[in-house]
Amino acid sequence: MPKMLILPKHVMALGGYIRERTLPYGDYKFPYRNIIVGNPKDEPVKIDVPVYDISWIEKHEKLGLIIVPVKEDDDFVGLFNMVKEKIRLRA
Repeated sequence: MPKMLILPKHVMALGGYIRERTLPYGDYKFPYRNIIVGNPKDEPVKIDVPVYDISWIEKHEKLGLIIVPVKEDDDFVGLFNMVKEKIRLRA
């Protein structure tokens, strides 16, 4: 699986790296329109991309990352800024 590097104290959105419909899963619909990922650590972390299902969230939370799924009617900018603030407060 391809990897992406998240730099220390960095926040990014994975909206373009979500596979909403995949084979052989048929009509499986990923429940989120975006995922915000924050790295509060002092070292870079590799993450798997693209995101195929919600098990990705649990797997990457175990790495110590801040993971915030974004639904269709959520305030993306507010959630993104919330993750940035969480990282700033951990510094």
